[in-house]
This record gives sequence, structure tokens and C-alpha cells, in this order.
Amino acid sequence: MTRAIAILCLLLAPGTAQAELEICNDTPVVQSVALAYRGGEDWNSQGWYVFEPDQCQTVLEGDLSNRYYYVTALAEGWVFDHQDIAFCVKQGVFDIVGAENCRDRGLITNLFREVDTGPRATGFRLDLSPITRIGED
Repeated sequence: MTRAIAILCLLLAPGTAQAELEICNDTPVVQSVALAYRGGEDWNSQGWYVFEPDQCQTVLEGDLSNRYYYVTALAEGWVFDHQDIAFCVKQGVFDIVGAENCRDRGLITNLFREVDTGPRATGFRLDLSPITRIGED
């Protein structure tokens, strides 16, 4: 009987949460996404991650080291609900260190939205639909 209870407890125990930052495109269109975060002593921005509809991707693996991450998205016919938080981006795949003097470095400035993963989160999933909408600005 004790063994059966122990096995039942193991089966009902919550699974180990994955430590990562995952973004999911729960919209019906292809979305291009860029991410920015504090890495060490400087800001990093990276992208463009291309998400098909209903696709999820891990954009950062391992335990999250920051509470706040920043995201922007582009999709034809959709508007991203950004905040006035600017980071450097460029066309094509990029991994940029630093958020200052974007234009002087031949880069583009794009506006991002802050994502609060919580005070002690080691993993987080972000769905794109709450921060994108159909229409033009």
C-alpha cells in the first residue's frame, strides 16, 4: 500500500518546468520577432525569428537571468502594440550588442514592448496575440 501511494505521488507531482524563454505565434499570420535583453554589462538585441502561425520557438535557453525582456514583431497587415522603448535592429538575421547610436552604426532603431517574466521566473512563454492586432496605425 505504501509503495502504491509513493508511485501515485510521483505520477501526480508537477513536471519540471523548462528554463527558457519561449515565444509562440498564436496569430493566423507569419510574424517576424526580435528580442532585446540586458546581457552582462550591455544590452543585446537579436532577431529576426520567423514564426509560422501556431509555431513556438525557444529564443533563449537556460534559466532566465533577467526579469524584463523586450520584444517587437512585424507582420503584414498587423500592428505591434509597442512601447517607446528603442533598440537597434537591422534587416536579416542579427545579434547586436549595445542600444546606443544605432544610426551611427548603420543600424535601424525599432520600438519594443517590455515583457515582465515575474520576480523569480526561470522560464516564460509569451504569446504574440495580446501584443499584435489587425489593422494599420
